Amino acid sequence: MKRHWLITAFAPFLGRAENNSGLVLNEIKTLVAELSGPEWPFEIHFFTLPVEYDRCFTLLQDELARLQKNGIKIEGILSIGEGQEDFKIETQAHNLDDVPSYPDNAGVVRVEKRIITTKGAPDIFKLRFPFEAFARIRSSVNAGFFVCNHLCARAANEFASDPKKPYFGFIHVPKSGEGGIFTYDVCAAMIVNSFKKIK
Repeated sequence: MKRHWLITAFAPFLGRAENNSGLVLNEIKTLVAELSGPEWPFEIHFFTLPVEYDRCFTLLQDELARLQKNGIKIEGILSIGEGQEDFKIETQAHNLDDVPSYPDNAGVVRVEKRIITTKGAPDIFKLRFPFEAFARIRSSVNAGFFVCNHLCARAANEFASDPKKPYFGFIHVPKSGEGGIFTYDVCAAMIVNSFKKIK
């Protein structure tokens, strides 16, 4: 019985032609297409999210609903986003959008705006994810304050407190050409190898 996971990347932003998370996702597609047998019990689904505060999580939910309608129950979600020079897995998210220096792809700028505004909502959301399988990727407690973090906070608020809902994890990959040894193919290989360790 296959275990279904969803891996997402982000579309290009800031007028650039590519987002390195998309290159990593495409390389993961290539790698998993070659895997079979009991050591690879997963069926991976792929989806690209917009770099927009107001649509990224909504479209993620829509994709989960579409898969469920087709009889596919997602065990976990791994989202990949582009950072700067770091290759890291995030363990928590800030309940705050706060990047005055540039807009998302819809032209929206957020400054000191809380993401989850319900009474008692925490300042920090912990993600629920099988982190032990991804131990070779450096862990981080700072997902930033842009759309990547927004997605993490929304997903943690929705999924983290209910074990019947999917895991949600987030990995930042370096911007193209800025990651040193962590090129898109190396990042993809480390992610796929980590999947092999999920119990």
